[in-house]
Amino acid sequence: MKGLEGEIEGIPAALCVRCKGAKLLCGKASCPIVTKLYLSSLIPGHIEGVAGNSPPSVFVGHNGYPRVRVGPSIPSDRGDTAIYDNPQEWANFSVEEIARLRFSLFRGYKVLRVDEASNPGRYLLDLHDMTVSSRPVPAEIEYAKFEGSVDYSPETQPFGPGGYLKRFTHSSSSSDPHIEKVYYDTDLNAKEGIVSLYKEENVYTIQKALSIGMIGKARFRRIVPTRWAITAVDKMLSDHFLSIVSRCEEVDSYLYFHSRRIGNEYYVLIFPDAYWFEMIEVWNNGSIWTLDRQPVIESDYEKMGRMISTPKIGGSFFAARLPVLEYLARKGRKGGILVVRFIDGDYTMPLGVWQVRENVRDALKKENNLESMEQFFSIIDVRRSLNLKGYSKTYLFRKNQKRITEFVS
Repeated sequence: MKGLEGEIEGIPAALCVRCKGAKLLCGKASCPIVTKLYLSSLIPGHIEGVAGNSPPSVFVGHNGYPRVRVGPSIPSDRGDTAIYDNPQEWANFSVEEIARLRFSLFRGYKVLRVDEASNPGRYLLDLHDMTVSSRPVPAEIEYAKFEGSVDYSPETQPFGPGGYLKRFTHSSSSSDPHIEKVYYDTDLNAKEGIVSLYKEENVYTIQKALSIGMIGKARFRRIVPTRWAITAVDKMLSDHFLSIVSRCEEVDSYLYFHSRRIGNEYYVLIFPDAYWFEMIEVWNNGSIWTLDRQPVIESDYEKMGRMISTPKIGGSFFAARLPVLEYLARKGRKGGILVVRFIDGDYTMPLGVWQVRENVRDALKKENNLESMEQFFSIIDVRRSLNLKGYSKTYLFRKNQKRITEFVS
């Protein structure tokens, strides 16, 4: 049997970074890197069912779309389980601690058509009732067929083992009034509902509500695969903040931010300009998708008039975009934005784009001033021994493009 090195021999690391195990661009039937992660997980071979308090948590798969697996996630824990599904509380956890937490959530699912959200049946209504809860919900699942495989994704936090449901029950709980209001407003479109919820709820609660088909005009409501719902919410919310920021005055200095947590390091620059957003990702030797192959640098950018809907680097683009635009909206300013992400060898499994969002938020708590964009790249060069100026479309564009303010004394 081939080892992992043999399985990936001849596959360029850049292809793995672009694919992240989701698109099977190498032509194999399954991703050998993800398979290795599956095999290294301590997953029980067979169980009949699980009883515990759901955080609440729900899972919607994407395979087979528009017929997808939909169901609850439940740990075998009767205590306060909210932390199992709240990435805002994971900042000081290691990769292994987060994985252990998430793999303790057991999934149960049935296959539903995505358009059932416009006219939900009993099972989907039960999931809605659980999702709208303001605190963990006592629940129980019994399996018709336990499959055992866990779920990894470049967008979502990992999900524990699952299987097809024979029975799902849950107890009643008090409802979150903000979610309940949007849920019963069947004339409110999805973007309006998401923006209104964000004034009171965190992004993770909104992602769950959208995914399980609880937001939008009644006849247009759809069940949305979890990984797609995450990026959709990030994009809609950051588009909302961009509409506010675009009418503001430019920042008047170069603002620099930095954070390193969970095997990822972030450098952020906001500079005087109209809106421009660029994200550069450096997957170092030893990181998840490169393994022992050469490091890979990926980037994408957008500006007014060239807006991206499907960036090459995936959902991390919009996960980083949201907190920076939210920050600028609070300041009442606009500017160009550069985010540089380094992924190192201690990031040993994909945890989802929540860590991009939370790490950038952490960086934005510590504002510093620089003299220029040149200084920003010099800091990175000194710390990481890597000159990224030639990889940045923002830097190259500004280097060759004079601004009118440069001619005004």
